[in-house]
Amino acid sequence: MIIGKCPYCDGNVISQKINVQGQNVIVYACEHARKEYDLTESYVFSAESTCRFRIYSNALKRWNKRSIGHYEIKSLLEEGQIKVRLHGRKGTREYFKYAITDEEYGISILWDEEVSL
Repeated sequence: MIIGKCPYCDGNVISQKINVQGQNVIVYACEHARKEYDLTESYVFSAESTCRFRIYSNALKRWNKRSIGHYEIKSLLEEGQIKVRLHGRKGTREYFKYAITDEEYGISILWDEEVSL
């Protein structure tokens, strides 16, 4: 399924379901960011890859956000940033931050920016 345009190379960002370490995850990746297994059984970008844009749906799990959905990724690609709802370690404290695209990690949180609700 095509979600939008890649912010780095104008290729299509597509979503696909994969299994990573026993967990089903959705990957939102540029069509030009292809990965494959190499000789050491590591999952690396192929030689034909011209872009590296990838976001895994569980990328923000360490801040107790279970998943990033299609609509959030679509908004992120169109607007360049989105508001995300995150939770404290125990899941009781709730706070909002902006998330932006990141060339290396796919998505990054702007910790220093205050979010107006």
